[in-house]
Amino acid sequence: MADLNILFTSAGRRVSLLRSFRRALDELALPGSIIAADAGLSAAATFVADEKAQVPRIDHDGYIDALLELCDAKSVRALVSLVDTDLVLLSENAQRFEQLGTTPLVCSAATNRICFDKVSTHAFFTDNDIRTPQVLSDAETEGLSSDDFPVMVKPWDGSGSAGVHVAANAQELAFYRDTTPNAMVQRLVVGDEYTCDAYVDFSGTVRCVVPRRRLETRAGEVSKGLTVRDPVIIDAVTDCVDKLPHAVGCMTVQCFKTRDGSVEFIEVNPRFGGGHPLTIHAGANFPKWILQELTTGQCDASFDCWTDDLVMLRYDAEVITQGSLIR
Repeated sequence: MADLNILFTSAGRRVSLLRSFRRALDELALPGSIIAADAGLSAAATFVADEKAQVPRIDHDGYIDALLELCDAKSVRALVSLVDTDLVLLSENAQRFEQLGTTPLVCSAATNRICFDKVSTHAFFTDNDIRTPQVLSDAETEGLSSDDFPVMVKPWDGSGSAGVHVAANAQELAFYRDTTPNAMVQRLVVGDEYTCDAYVDFSGTVRCVVPRRRLETRAGEVSKGLTVRDPVIIDAVTDCVDKLPHAVGCMTVQCFKTRDGSVEFIEVNPRFGGGHPLTIHAGANFPKWILQELTTGQCDASFDCWTDDLVMLRYDAEVITQGSLIR
């Protein structure tokens, strides 16, 4: 069997995820390498991969060509992006990678556009009768009374929780609208916040959903989380992801369960989220399932394979290396 080399773009700090793919290769006794690519030389994840490569920034004209050259040179079997900003670009160039024998594990361009643009995400939710907090027009925003606060302000093209603010009054709202690029205003949902990892197999079928309640966040990313086997959330997330055109792989869905028991959706990120290690440790082994599908066309994913009430407490760790390697 040819080596099953996996290339990760924008590897950044995703050390745990890359190690999970390495363990999955070993568990399945598959020959292959984990290759981490990043624009910077000091990305921590590149130092735990089997091989690393420096590529241009995503906004550079030569980005795709550099990835294609890397895939060709390293006989890359699959490509996994770890950020939002190159997903549309990768899906638009999927055929170029496939011609080299590389499977880009990205959703269709249509789904990536829906998910990257929060205005399009909201339209998708409303068009498909998926509950979501109201996005306010400029006129509705100007007409808010003191009883309508707090509200949420966020960039429509933002990634994760970056740039998300809660405005408690009209003065804070005006400030955040002025200082947040491409700001949109949305009703604030009250309830427990969840990040849900959905696995969509290569045929487009949702095979597993793991809700993770966000107990604590730091800089917009979960620092403490808890798996919760909630059938209402699992069914709602399955329905939501089913309605996206040609989704595949890991879909990271943000939602709230409100006080009345309903589920309201905030956003969908068609990639691995930062808190995904909890899902893997709970038993939903997305990396293993991906490798199984790449090699056999099927996987053993299921809705009941993971452990409920498992908590993750994240902490900082270090990579120590020679300074010459990051210059």
